[in-house]
Amino acid sequence: MSISLLAGFTGTEEYVELNGMLNGRSSASFSRGDNNIVTTLTRGTRGEVLETKKLRSGSFGIKIKVLNGRNQGDEMWVYHRDGDSDLSLYEDMPSNWDQGKKTKNTVAAKAAKVEKEKPAVQDPEFKQKKTKANKEAIDAINRSNATKVANDSCVNCSAPSTKTGSRAVILKKRVSGKKARGMTSQCQNLLMNSQGNPTQLGQYMMSTMADPRNSKYYLKSNALGGLCPRFNNLSSENKLKAWAWFWTSLGQEESSTCNPGLRHGQWYTDRNGNTRRLNPTDGLGIWTVEVSPILRASRGPECANVKSASGQAKCAIETMKDTQLARGATATSGNKYWGPTRGHRVKRQMLPHMERFALCFQK
Repeated sequence: MSISLLAGFTGTEEYVELNGMLNGRSSASFSRGDNNIVTTLTRGTRGEVLETKKLRSGSFGIKIKVLNGRNQGDEMWVYHRDGDSDLSLYEDMPSNWDQGKKTKNTVAAKAAKVEKEKPAVQDPEFKQKKTKANKEAIDAINRSNATKVANDSCVNCSAPSTKTGSRAVILKKRVSGKKARGMTSQCQNLLMNSQGNPTQLGQYMMSTMADPRNSKYYLKSNALGGLCPRFNNLSSENKLKAWAWFWTSLGQEESSTCNPGLRHGQWYTDRNGNTRRLNPTDGLGIWTVEVSPILRASRGPECANVKSASGQAKCAIETMKDTQLARGATATSGNKYWGPTRGHRVKRQMLPHMERFALCFQK
């Protein structure tokens, strides 16, 4: 487990960089019933610390203004728990931040920061103006350097990835000694890359599954069944990545192209020229959700609009939850909705893909 070293804090830290994935929220409220997740911020996200708030639990909410990436300029809250920090904080903008990747807005933010601090530097009581909560937040993050929290199940915080050398290896190209099952490049790159860094759609799906309404099902014990034997040993972040690879694998087996606009008929002709039933009804897109809105109506508003990839993702997540996970089943047990997760097809179609996700099978 790699933990960022956060030493020598003075209580005047003003910049933050994420060393893992964190949910960004619209308010400093992190309870299970809250529906305030704005996005999932990825590793390398940088921000300016605007405010901190100590929670009743002793943990902290830290409000930041994002300085890079697709959420640049947005303000949001992230969660910090004492003893398990994946944040690096700085008093000044670090000189080793990649200048080539800084945008004009980032440079402007630095300039504005210098201008803003001029009166404070001249004020002999400057340090005393820092709130008690702000200092406690810094102290809590600092203490976490020497602490390792086992069996983390917090969906609001993050956990570091297993690393090989300097790069995290999440997906194997193939499993040694086993015949690889083909996957198109469209599906391969649908939700994450080989280091486990999510795409925009991948971030959306992970954030949706991490929402309190869904996380109690998607992060529960053995949720992926035999497709991820080490599921219970993974951090919450890596459990969500395992699920992302599950959806990638299922998209390959359901549509082979992972094209959200592809329509799937009910019938097909096999290699012997026989006409066979493929789907009980016409399907659409990556995970072949029903074309007819009437057939999707029972699963609620999450399945109302499936014309886009994100709409299909939201519906697929709701479908898995409603038909299996919320009924006490796993991804491969109970009244299974998708054909590739049924019977012998799990071992033949899904398992070869899932075995490439190293964290689920490594000893």
